[in-house]
Amino acid sequence: MNTRNLVKYGEYIALGSQIAASMIVPVVIGIYADSRWDLSPWGVIIGALLGFGSLISIVLRLAAKTGRTEYQKNHSISKENKSESKQEGDSQI
Repeated sequence: MNTRNLVKYGEYIALGSQIAASMIVPVVIGIYADSRWDLSPWGVIIGALLGFGSLISIVLRLAAKTGRTEYQKNHSISKENKSESKQEGDSQI
């Protein structure tokens, strides 16, 4: 198996784990706070909101990273196309 594919799989597993933990951990802490200080249901509600906020943060960070990668890829392709078209124009002269 290609090591590059293994690295990609590892990145996807890490991302999935991070998304799951971002929702589960705050809710579990909220459940604990509810039972410890008799705050029911506010601990779970606040935990869910914090988890949702962290999930949004992860998605925005991933979108920014993907956007930069796509921009760099498209920008380098457009430079190559310009240089190729310039070379074709020079060869026709």
